[in-house]
Amino acid sequence: MGKNHYFEKSFPPKRIKGVDYILKHYLEGTEISKEDKRIKFILDDPYAPEMELIKGVYVIYKKAILELLEGRIRSINSYEFNSTKKKNRTISDEDIEYVLETATIVVLASENGQILTTYFIAGSGEKLNSILNLCLGYSKDLESNEFKVSLQNFIDDIEVVKQMGLLEEIIVK
Repeated sequence: MGKNHYFEKSFPPKRIKGVDYILKHYLEGTEISKEDKRIKFILDDPYAPEMELIKGVYVIYKKAILELLEGRIRSINSYEFNSTKKKNRTISDEDIEYVLETATIVVLASENGQILTTYFIAGSGEKLNSILNLCLGYSKDLESNEFKVSLQNFIDDIEVVKQMGLLEEIIVK
């Protein structure tokens, strides 16, 4: 009971604004309009949220960040991350279409307009799922026996994000 209470208190569902900050500040994502024609094919994916629920679309394209999300770089605190990050270049909005082939696109959605209720990822970055799953928050449903696997996945996500050096940015203190 104590551990689950910790999860519930430490990982409430995050507001879209909070996830926006994580994506822009820590993952150096560039926000792009959901109406932008260059990403129409991504939002047409059957798994993408409905347009009216979408509250933000982000392009993550910097090499150090992508390698972190793919697991090739272990942590934001590592030498590999920092040396790769120094070589990153920022692109302009006009250049976004050139990086879409290699970039990871993140779509945030909310059923109530405030709290993250679902997300969609196009591109690589398996560890991004762990970050966003924690942003969705801990649910009491995870405590029932039928969701034991989901609870273990949540615990695994905490460990993945901790190893990446980003847990402190997600946890509510």
